[in-house]
Amino acid sequence: MNTRTRLSLGVGAALAAITLAVAPASAHGHFEFHRTSNLNSTLVWVYYPSANPTAHFSPTWRAGSGDSTNCSYVGHGWLPTGWYDVKGHWDHYDSIIKGIATYLQDKRCGDGTLRTQLFIHSKELANWSNSCETYCFDSSSDYYSNGCIKLSHSGYGFPDDIQDAHWWWHNRDGYSFHGASTANDALYVHS
Repeated sequence: MNTRTRLSLGVGAALAAITLAVAPASAHGHFEFHRTSNLNSTLVWVYYPSANPTAHFSPTWRAGSGDSTNCSYVGHGWLPTGWYDVKGHWDHYDSIIKGIATYLQDKRCGDGTLRTQLFIHSKELANWSNSCETYCFDSSSDYYSNGCIKLSHSGYGFPDDIQDAHWWWHNRDGYSFHGASTANDALYVHS
């Protein structure tokens, strides 16, 4: 190998090392939730196409969280700040929460209060339809939740933000799994 070839290989290796040093730690995108108010916060999907270290963003979706800004008010306060792992993602979840549901890890508030049963979800039936007796997104007050992140579901004049977020999760450097599975650092909640 001559000097010119060794120099070219060395420069190529150095450029590759620099690229790796600034690339995101994960090959996957993540959600970011910006807490503004219980009824009018925002959720966005952030992703890094290919090995490009420049962040790209989905549309921003209006999102609600809780019915109180006191994180320690269990079942009412909005989510604690920081990174969350996703513990599961379902298309047709069928429990108290129904439809598209992303299950988040348990998290402690700043004072140590443990928050559990946290999701990104909407107000819809497991088959994605509406039932205005209990599962119908027909009012701005439907952005209130029991401390989860809630997006709108189509019908009654609201956009289908839960379906849109679901699409970005699967199609823009997200995850393909359904059911119980872990995705590390898949949500960041800002104060």
